[in-house]
Amino acid sequence: MTLRMPDEFTHHTDVLSNVTLHYLREGSGPPLLLVHGWPGFCWEWRKNIGPLAEHFDVIAPDMRGFGDSTKPPLDRIDLYSTEHVIDDFVELLDRLGLEKIFLCGHDFGSEVVHKFIRRHRDRVSAAAILNPAVPGWGERYMQRFEEAWYFMFHQLDLAVELVGSSREACRAYFKHWLSHWSADGDLFTDVEIEVYTDTFMKPGNLHGGFNFYRVKDFWKEIDWTISDCPMVFLQGMADPIAPAAWTDLVGRWYTDFTIEYVEGAGHFLMCEKPETLNNRLMEGFLGGGKKTT
Repeated sequence: MTLRMPDEFTHHTDVLSNVTLHYLREGSGPPLLLVHGWPGFCWEWRKNIGPLAEHFDVIAPDMRGFGDSTKPPLDRIDLYSTEHVIDDFVELLDRLGLEKIFLCGHDFGSEVVHKFIRRHRDRVSAAAILNPAVPGWGERYMQRFEEAWYFMFHQLDLAVELVGSSREACRAYFKHWLSHWSADGDLFTDVEIEVYTDTFMKPGNLHGGFNFYRVKDFWKEIDWTISDCPMVFLQGMADPIAPAAWTDLVGRWYTDFTIEYVEGAGHFLMCEKPETLNNRLMEGFLGGGKKTT
């Protein structure tokens, strides 16, 4: 697959009430909102936007604090709540005249998807989550997961200072994420790592991203009711966050879902197995599916 560089996509910005959102938008058909995770921004969907745009109106935003979207005051950690992200997206959809969408999220984006569904169920036709977490997962994660160090590290002002101290330090940090959390540690090319480094060296991007860890609103501020929203869950089997940490909890929160465990994929399934993801979204959103556990 030929690598599409950031400037080869169709870029848009929209000035909202509290932030300016930058997003990629391509294609036509039913709208599909792709929500990035950490460490990410809109370009993490680079292998998906083109193929999906043949079937959907694909919109891939940078969340507030990331990429080329606004960074609210960095000392106002409360402004980095995923609740604000959802408000941003709803306002964006209203501006674009989109009443109902398909929704797909990764990592942080999984929390956004869970909460979006519960706040705006009437606006979501169906949703998908990659390498997800669900309520009840957090306690297991912090108690059993050896990679949880970064949750604590990101709380420190020192984290921004160290990672942003030089381009070399920033590159080493994101190379670790992209290689260590992938099934193939050499999947991400030097060119791709440079793009991530360039993006997070932009003013405010490191601090804005770390603020999503500092706000500590995971699974809070929402009425966690059982949802009937049709869901597609995809889990990379080589993800350091093992499937056993969360998949048994899904049935507590959703009544209509499929779960697929993908071999040869780690945490960045959209980049590691793009054809699998693209096909599952088309099947799950446009062609229906069978519930599995």
